[in-house]
Amino acid sequence: MIESEINLFDEQQFKSTDKKFKLRATKDDCDLIKSKDRVQNHGEVFTPKWMVKKMLSEPSIQEKLHDLHATFFEPSAGEGAFLKEILHQKLDYVDQISNKSSWKNNALWALMSIYAIELLQDNLVKAKRTMLDVFINHYQAFMQEELSINTDLYKSAKYVINVNIVQGNTLTFKNSENKLIEFREWMPSGNKVEQSKFTYKSLFNNGDIGDTNANIGQLSLFDSSESANEKQDSLKIITKIYKEQTNE
Repeated sequence: MIESEINLFDEQQFKSTDKKFKLRATKDDCDLIKSKDRVQNHGEVFTPKWMVKKMLSEPSIQEKLHDLHATFFEPSAGEGAFLKEILHQKLDYVDQISNKSSWKNNALWALMSIYAIELLQDNLVKAKRTMLDVFINHYQAFMQEELSINTDLYKSAKYVINVNIVQGNTLTFKNSENKLIEFREWMPSGNKVEQSKFTYKSLFNNGDIGDTNANIGQLSLFDSSESANEKQDSLKIITKIYKEQTNE
């Protein structure tokens, strides 16, 4: 994990003396194109918010958004237009089904279900910051209290975002360090969460030597191996995910 990425979160912006926190809608995106060079070199054109909402409004996708454990994967995250709306809608559902004792647990499972890859570093940093903003906003609006940066929940959310939203090239399966792109599978274990690493490449049936655990065909963007009811029985309080972090 790159330390400079973590420090780019503007933690001061969430400090407030106002005790009445309100849930904000996700912000509209600004320019759809940053520069002609980026379009020519990387094919970078951002998706407008209205299109994101329209695509996510499909009944089959809405069903997944109402399943805490249905996974979403964005292979070209950009500045996080899809990520923040997916998280916003998932946390809307969390707000509906949770009380103050269960919200943290449910919200972290929703957050852990969202994965993404982004090629460009500046986009990656903004996408991560945006997701943290959405998470904090939902917490504060639901709990009517500030989410301190010193809490286990804040540290866990920040850590999950950093390991689920990663830099890489989906065409080469590698990141800027020429290493295979890695993700975490999250599994409940007592009052903690265990992590099992897997590579993005392993999700494809490439036929390459050493390409273990490859699936037949391509990875679905919306996948749920277990129903919410099946997995809910095994859920534990998971507000200390960050303590499972290994040295990287």
